[in-house]
Amino acid sequence: MHGPALRLAFILLFAAFIAGDSAHAGGSKKKDPKDWVQPTHIQMQPMMLRAGHTNVPITFFLEAGKPEQVEDICKHMPRVRDAVLLTVSRKPITVRKNRLVLKGLDRRIFGPVNRAVGRKFVRKIFVAKGAVRMGTGKIKQRPFAVIGDCVNILRSSREREQAARAAANK
Repeated sequence: MHGPALRLAFILLFAAFIAGDSAHAGGSKKKDPKDWVQPTHIQMQPMMLRAGHTNVPITFFLEAGKPEQVEDICKHMPRVRDAVLLTVSRKPITVRKNRLVLKGLDRRIFGPVNRAVGRKFVRKIFVAKGAVRMGTGKIKQRPFAVIGDCVNILRSSREREQAARAAANK
């Protein structure tokens, strides 16, 4: 009885070792800055906002009018966060029967967010209750939606500029 069970354990261990090796080799590729796809949606960091008599985490997703406007929105993200906090602090999120009423919150903060950016760069705002991990939720299911957070968007734009300068210097 020991023989077949030991062989099966060895085969499973060997298969796991091979699969781990190939996954590691595939993930070690260096990304080319030119292959980067411009995101269409920006995921804001989760914010603790006033709801009833308590604070709750809320995550906002901003849809840019054009993919080229994403960097401009990210550069103004501190102003956007302040606009959201000011709007929600004036009129907190409603709670009915121990549930958050998020209906209409996106319309309420739409104007202040666009004023914070300076232009009508934000086309639509999606609201998700809780702290949503990057790349999950309903936004990912939308066709052609590419999600990014501002840290990665601004970092990749600097990398693309450096790659363009290096190519121009050659």
